[in-house]
Amino acid sequence: MVTVVEAFYDFRSPYAYFAAHRIREGLFASPVSVEWLWRPVSIDILLNLQAGRDAWADYVDPLCAPKRRHLVADVRRTAEFYKAPLRPPNPPRQNSVAALCVAAMLEGAAHEIFRNSIFDALWQNQTDIADPETLKACLVRAEMAPEILDEALSPVARTKLAAFTEQTYARGIFGVPSFVFDGEILFGNDRLEMLAWRLGSKRSGP
Repeated sequence: MVTVVEAFYDFRSPYAYFAAHRIREGLFASPVSVEWLWRPVSIDILLNLQAGRDAWADYVDPLCAPKRRHLVADVRRTAEFYKAPLRPPNPPRQNSVAALCVAAMLEGAAHEIFRNSIFDALWQNQTDIADPETLKACLVRAEMAPEILDEALSPVARTKLAAFTEQTYARGIFGVPSFVFDGEILFGNDRLEMLAWRLGSKRSGP
């Protein structure tokens, strides 16, 4: 019997990248067979909603300077710990909206290949994931027509992304990566082990 786990992510989150990398490379040991339902959401919209701002309000850095420095050091340390390939994004703060909109339109193997390709482009290859050519190349890799990008770049797709992110926030999810199993939310790459514990407890329960 396959157990369903929802995984909420934004490509721009290094911790979402680490979680996806661990799952993809078999570095996360689940005690049961898992069907991962990957859900693209905008971290910027989640942060705006937390602060009571409009979904598409201009970005405001939520971190103080010491916490920002710690984040940078922690991302490097986490990459070393998991032996995950990591190069600083270029440009540093990328716009992931179009990539998220494309991902939301894909399912199954196409979604998986596109998702992994975008994560690799951003965190390994220093490629701008807002560049239409990057998105088209990742779509081709997923054996999907690059014309999908036209729909993904439309205002309708942005509106759908915002609406889904707002629905996600209403469920109690405030950041990425977040995992939902049996109605319980676990936030962060470092909660994958706790997720495994929960999955195992469910298997051994009455």
